[in-house]
Amino acid sequence: MARFEKKDFRQDVVDEIIAHLEEGTAPWQKPWNAGEIQDLPHNPVSGAMYRGINNIILEMKGRDDPRWLTYKQATSRNAQVRKGEKGSQIEFWKWSESKPVLDDNGKPVLDKNGKKTYRDVRLERPKVFHATVFNAEQIDGLEPYVAPEMKFYPAEEAEKIISETNITINHLPQDMAFYRPSTDEISLPPKEAFETAEQYYATALH
Repeated sequence: MARFEKKDFRQDVVDEIIAHLEEGTAPWQKPWNAGEIQDLPHNPVSGAMYRGINNIILEMKGRDDPRWLTYKQATSRNAQVRKGEKGSQIEFWKWSESKPVLDDNGKPVLDKNGKKTYRDVRLERPKVFHATVFNAEQIDGLEPYVAPEMKFYPAEEAEKIISETNITINHLPQDMAFYRPSTDEISLPPKEAFETAEQYYATALH
């Protein structure tokens, strides 16, 4: 059975960030254009991109597949979360809710089709909800992910310098860059995510 752990969400985020910083990672330092990374964490069922703190926590999981969905959403795709897999907690806020429009007598106002009309009312206190999502790599039965094609024009001299360092550079579908001393490896976003080749090589050689 998949694992759903109850845990303080924000403390989990803090713990993850500290762990990455200790390994030389600063997930908010981004000399590339995050908007150009087409494989940022997203929900393949709703089509929504995970943003803010949810984007940070899911990026730090280090998954190659950018798709994240709930257990229920996985089953709706005739897929199955593998037994023993641990989900990742996310949160979202509700700042308003839809309420029916009432007339002076307290009766619902109908539209020309005889249906109730609604309006968004801002809540005095926003509501926070938590959900557990699983990465596509933790799920059996999903179709393979195909990343959109992007373009990049390498600089010959810079490539030569990188080659001579003999350090492995992993290009992953992520919105962060870091050096991992334990494995002597560099992880970077896709080359095509950088606005210019110069910015890419400046980051890689930093």
